[in-house]
Amino acid sequence: MNFPNMSYCMCENTLSALCQVIEAMQYYGPKFLDSMSRSERQSFNELYHACEDFLSMSEELVDN
Repeated sequence: MNFPNMSYCMCENTLSALCQVIEAMQYYGPKFLDSMSRSERQSFNELYHACEDFLSMSEELVDN
């Protein structure tokens, strides 16, 4: 496993980065995706799917 953030701050750092993405999406609207390079768009799509996985897995944790 690769953990680029220290375990004690990975949720804080990830939240901060995700908030930055959300703010840019709100600011730029539909143009947000248009201005992305191919690799940025691929990362955006992977982030989208990672968020789906996060929601699904976190629901399982909370339900237990």
